[in-house]
Amino acid sequence: MRFEREIDIRSSKEKVWRFLWDVDRFIACVPGCKEAGTVEAGKHYTATMLEKVGPFRVEFPMNIDVIESRELSYIKAVASGSDSKIGSRMKVELEVNLAGDGDQTKLVLAANVDILGKLATLGHSMIKRKADQVMDQFAANLKQKLEANA
Repeated sequence: MRFEREIDIRSSKEKVWRFLWDVDRFIACVPGCKEAGTVEAGKHYTATMLEKVGPFRVEFPMNIDVIESRELSYIKAVASGSDSKIGSRMKVELEVNLAGDGDQTKLVLAANVDILGKLATLGHSMIKRKADQVMDQFAANLKQKLEANA
């Protein structure tokens, strides 16, 4: 499944960029992110995602690898994890693009999400609806936090 969001933020690219790399502030915007940590700054991170999807309560310990980044403009990362209790796996490929000048930044998020195992049996529409809710909430949280600090 592919998800995309464009977020117009009243804040400079520099401030948005710094915020994206501040793990503690960033994860506060991610719905269901219970904890996160830096293994190697700018390259490797961990996070635990906790969410209720249909009848399942899932917990995915995730490994996140930054594949590519271009200062002030682009980040590509891959996150993957498994919930052994319900026998499901999740893989997310995320791309973040920043554009703009002055105190206006356009942040474009694109995510490809693959879910395998028992969770996938819920069907595409239920999983997509939940993922859309999470993306919308994340976008709103990110915009609110960045504009509050502008």
